[in-house]
Amino acid sequence: MKRVTSVALLLILCAAFVFATPYEEILQKAMANSPDMQNNEIVYQNSLLTQQQNDLDDVPQVTIKTGKVQIPLSDTTMTDRGESKSSVSLTPSVEVKLNDEKTTIAASSDISFTPGEEDSYSVSPYLSASHTFDLTGYDADLSADLSSARASLQSEQTYQKAKLNFETLVLSSIKAILQAEQSLAETQYSLTKAEYKLQNALTLGSIDESSMTYLQMSNQIDLYKNTIDATEKQIATAQEQYTTLTGLVWDGVEELPDPDLTLKMLDSGNTDVILASIDVEIARQSVEAKKAQSNPSSLTLTGGAGTTITSPAKAVSANAGISYSNSGWTLGAEVSGIFSNTTDKIYPALTLSGTWSNKTTKRSDELELQKLNNELISAQNSLTAARTSYVQSAQNLQIDILNYNYTLSNQAATKQYLQSNLDYLETMYDAGLCTVEELMDARMEVQWSDTDDVINTIDGLLLQIEIEELNL
Repeated sequence: MKRVTSVALLLILCAAFVFATPYEEILQKAMANSPDMQNNEIVYQNSLLTQQQNDLDDVPQVTIKTGKVQIPLSDTTMTDRGESKSSVSLTPSVEVKLNDEKTTIAASSDISFTPGEEDSYSVSPYLSASHTFDLTGYDADLSADLSSARASLQSEQTYQKAKLNFETLVLSSIKAILQAEQSLAETQYSLTKAEYKLQNALTLGSIDESSMTYLQMSNQIDLYKNTIDATEKQIATAQEQYTTLTGLVWDGVEELPDPDLTLKMLDSGNTDVILASIDVEIARQSVEAKKAQSNPSSLTLTGGAGTTITSPAKAVSANAGISYSNSGWTLGAEVSGIFSNTTDKIYPALTLSGTWSNKTTKRSDELELQKLNNELISAQNSLTAARTSYVQSAQNLQIDILNYNYTLSNQAATKQYLQSNLDYLETMYDAGLCTVEELMDARMEVQWSDTDDVINTIDGLLLQIEIEELNL
């Protein structure tokens, strides 16, 4: 009878979840149910679309113009020099700007036709091209690429951090419930033992209801009951928070993965360090851009060829030019020539040009450049701070990993001792050499050590997330 009573009591006290949900399933469903994670996913997808937009190759710009189309409404047309035969004319043109926006190719034509007894016509097609070389050494495309790369990295970091932070919340919520449930089980066990002792004492007559011992034992029982009520409310609150966070009803957890606490320092640092490095390059490019703007230097080559064909004659023309610009002045030269079939001669010409203007923003540009240099120094300091922070955080995590491994070793040794002690007491109990209470205490300690293992695993997973976030 004694053995049956103890077994029944142990079955009540050792009750646990028969069914539980695997952790990976909890995490996946929680992320799918979370509005915050859904919004983070949308923001992340939009950032990817923006990146695709930024990576699109520039398309050459093509401009087609009909020009002026003149259609006479009478037989003659009045000009500034008097009356003349009416004519039909049009001036179509095409202009193409290449992707670099420094090369332009243009084609145009003046076409006219005058009907009459002696029909006359005039066609003047012309093709030209120009290209400008930036001699400052500043590459605007590099600055744009750096900004695009920074935005992409920061977007990826923000999204991955959101996922890790959400998993941290889920693990912390599970841990809070497990700790509260273990506290409840311990208090319920203590209450059962206290009630059992009080009932035995009353049955044996060692105390009565008027004694101080009875009053003390009753007060202790009331304290256990109040603690149980408070803990049950705590569990209910923790489970509600779990449901709010995950969209799931708490039914336990199983199949927690083993934590991977391998910490490897990255040579290039984490994303924060890389972003700080990009900020330094962006600041340096801003300085170069301001220098190029304040002291522009460029070389432009132009060239063109055309012909004019009329009913009585035709002529061919061509030109080539070069101009150099630096700060406030520009020098240019152009060689052109016309060949006429009426004279069979070439008429060359050389045109020189030059301009100069004073720079009214010189002092302002100097001050702006000084500000940009200060921002560059600040960015370099931030890069140093980011590298230092990364190393210090890694060192702190290494200490946390050592402490965690030490805790695991102690827990393993403690659990081995508790299991050995339980095996010993079960043998002693079968021989009638130990009490039911001693055997129950040993069994409960083994059961609670199992819960401690689960909580330690959660602590390891939380530490793993810190490692992943550090190297993110």
